[in-house]
Amino acid sequence: MENKKLAKTEMRILAQLDMNARIRFRRMGKKIRKSEQSISYVVNSLMRRGVIKNFYTLMDYSRLSVLNFRVFFKINYISEYKFKELVDFLVNEPHTLWVATCGGNYDLICTFGAFNPSQFNKLLRKIIADFNEQMQSYTILTTIVIRQLGRRYLSDNRELTIQRIVGGDREPYQLPEKDIRLLAEIADNPRKSSVEIGKEISCNARTVINRLKVLKSMEVIKGFRTFLDLSDLGYVTNLLMIKYHNISVEDEKRLVEYLVTHPNIVCVTKTLGEWDLEIRIEVEDVRDFRKIERGIREKFSEMIQHTRTIPIYMEHKKPFSRGLFWKKANEMSGFEGFKASGRMF
Repeated sequence: MENKKLAKTEMRILAQLDMNARIRFRRMGKKIRKSEQSISYVVNSLMRRGVIKNFYTLMDYSRLSVLNFRVFFKINYISEYKFKELVDFLVNEPHTLWVATCGGNYDLICTFGAFNPSQFNKLLRKIIADFNEQMQSYTILTTIVIRQLGRRYLSDNRELTIQRIVGGDREPYQLPEKDIRLLAEIADNPRKSSVEIGKEISCNARTVINRLKVLKSMEVIKGFRTFLDLSDLGYVTNLLMIKYHNISVEDEKRLVEYLVTHPNIVCVTKTLGEWDLEIRIEVEDVRDFRKIERGIREKFSEMIQHTRTIPIYMEHKKPFSRGLFWKKANEMSGFEGFKASGRMF
């Protein structure tokens, strides 16, 4: 029988890739004292097993004039084929940034990126019209701030907190078309070499390296992440939704400071709508999740009105969608493909 637990070396490699998916294997080898060849073998093995599904670039959507809307769908189940048809449509839609099937009160969660509320509304209305039979109800949340914390439970150093903050009240940039082309190329494949990217956007590798440094310094690029699926290894993912009760700014700060230190809490999202906070928790046993949930509710009982648990069954798409960049660039250039128009985004 195949061993479905992660070996220590596999966990260390995944921890490194989770922190920086663009890291070169030679450099990683020096960190964890493994050869470049052995790391490559392990990574390829994890990809074949489906543990590593892909890699993606974490970008601050607020710097790109993008608004982030989370929609929780309750579906009328007609057939497996019809449900898959809806999921496939959402995965291939350029404006979707995250698509996941779930349980509890909802069946499907989808995050949309849009340049204004009207654009999002038109897209949502079209989806509802096109899949009218499947749609029972939905809940919309506007994402305010996302705190990406990484999977510290995979690391030997569980005290390490790497907090990447996305969203919030930030001034958007107007980026040149070359930079948007670069972002499109690395959106869902940050492990592309600078030479490969340069060929696609018609510039040399040194320019690519320099522009990546600039985009990181501008905090447009917040990091390079790994799209993992640990469900077959026994890991359980739940979203804990929280509705506040008489909470002050200081209270919320104290709650968030507590959450970001827990190794099994990998993301904390402040939202606007029916729920005020979304906490992503990944554990090896559902009893561990209940323990974490009870701890949060007991410690902050005076500021929590009620909670809801949403189990995540499968994630089908991770941000950031390169299709959103292609679509915007096509609008800029006025025809298919990119064109050096000199206009700004």
